This record gives sequence, C-alpha cells and structure tokens, in this order.
Amino acid sequence: MSRRRPQQEEAPIGEANVLPVLNIMFLLIPALLLAMEAASMAGIAITPPRTAPSPSGPSDPPKQPSLGLSVFIHGDGFRVSSAGEQHGAPSIPLAKPNTPLSTFDRYDYAGLEERAREFKAGFPDETVVTVSAENDIPAQVLISTLDALRGTDCKLGQLAADEPLPAECLFIHPIVSAGGG
Repeated sequence: MSRRRPQQEEAPIGEANVLPVLNIMFLLIPALLLAMEAASMAGIAITPPRTAPSPSGPSDPPKQPSLGLSVFIHGDGFRVSSAGEQHGAPSIPLAKPNTPLSTFDRYDYAGLEERAREFKAGFPDETVVTVSAENDIPAQVLISTLDALRGTDCKLGQLAADEPLPAECLFIHPIVSAGGG
C-alpha cells in the first residue's frame, strides 16, 4: 500500500512593503542633486594645441614673431626658453638656496612670475606657454608653476567670453608636455 504524504500547510506570502524604501529614495535623489549644485569645483583650464588645415593660398606673414615661451621644471630650478634661445644656463636660479629638496617651496614662483611679466611686456598678445617637468617633480610643483605663469592676481572666473584679458593675467593657455628638455 502506498503511503501518502501529509500535505504541508504553506504559509501565506504577504505583500512586500516597499513604501519606506521608496520614501528614502525619493528624499535621497533631490538631496544628492542639491549637493552637486552646492559643491563648487575648481580646475585649471588647459587647452590642447590648435590645429588647422594648411592654407591653399598665400598667407600673410605674421606681424610679430611668436614668443614660443617654454618653461622646464628641473629638480634645481626652472629653465626658461623663448623662440629657441635659452635664458639662463643651465637653469635660471629660480630655486631657493639651502632649501630641502622634499619641500614644494624650494622653487621661486615669485621670481618665475616676474620673468613671465618681462616676457609679457614684450609680447602683450601672447597667451600660450609650454611647460615640461622632469619625471620626479611632484604635481603640486607643476600646478604652482602654472599658477605663477598665469599670474597670481589673475581671476578668469569672473571674465566674460568677449571681454579682453585683464593686465594681471599673463599666460593663460598652458600646454603641458611630457619630459624635461
């Protein structure tokens, strides 16, 4: 004779109450969106070099030769060159003497900014500078160098697109290239 298993009583499955979870999600999404609007982000505007197709017709010669300003960050200071000629050999003494190599303040950023002002006085329309660094240079040194070349008093955030550059702004279009020269 066959034995029959007794039927087990199944517990009734209730409905899942997802309302509290949805309430939290509906409150969390606007809070995150509001936090994104309130958080201000700071950045350094770095633009890539511009390329243009080669002209098909004769082009006008440039009125003034390009400055071609380059700054190389070495462990012992900066080397600044313009239009193929170097200023300083092998480095401009823009590093503070008797300062440990582990500090970011060993570089003379004020001296570099003063040199940039001298170049800007000779080429007032030039805004491009190429910056290179040795492999062991910390990123903070690169950022402080870009700040000095831009001008410490330069405030581009309040500048409208069609306004001319203020006099305190120096070289605002840096090109960061790999390797030190």
